[in-house]
Amino acid sequence: MIALACGLAVLGIIEIFHLAVTTALVRRLRAGQAGLAVEPDAGGPKAGEQAPRPASLPGVPEDTDILLGFFSSGCPACQTQAPRFAAMVPALAEVGARAVAVLNGIAGPNRDALAAVLGPAGELLLDDQARQAFRSFAISATPAFFLLRADGTVTRKGVTVAQALTVDPREHASAGA
Repeated sequence: MIALACGLAVLGIIEIFHLAVTTALVRRLRAGQAGLAVEPDAGGPKAGEQAPRPASLPGVPEDTDILLGFFSSGCPACQTQAPRFAAMVPALAEVGARAVAVLNGIAGPNRDALAAVLGPAGELLLDDQARQAFRSFAISATPAFFLLRADGTVTRKGVTVAQALTVDPREHASAGA
């Protein structure tokens, strides 16, 4: 009887482990299907840190705040975020900021389709310029978005446009203290 109880206990522990692994796998799959990057940090400088100056990017005038978006042609989440990025251009223009999209990938139908969405959004960096921007910002995953001041300070960052533009209430609380 004791052997049966021990066997059932071991079997129960194994099944709990299987359930935990399955739950983690399902969560990762759902995040990928929702068009969100699974990795919460896409690399690059953190908020408050210094990044390369926006004026060092081709086509961006000095003394301009920018929303910088990094995209890859084979990235499903980039396909979801590109129209949202383009939709922010009028709001950015109202506050004197610019949008710059950096699109990495080999020329072809996927990149051309993404470039067609991002092109009207503002400045679009491709090929060598895109590779240089990816290296200088140390981007490890796409999409990645940075809201930069003219001096190159990262104000906000995120893996979605909304994360890069939404102000965290804790920032207001700490600023007022």
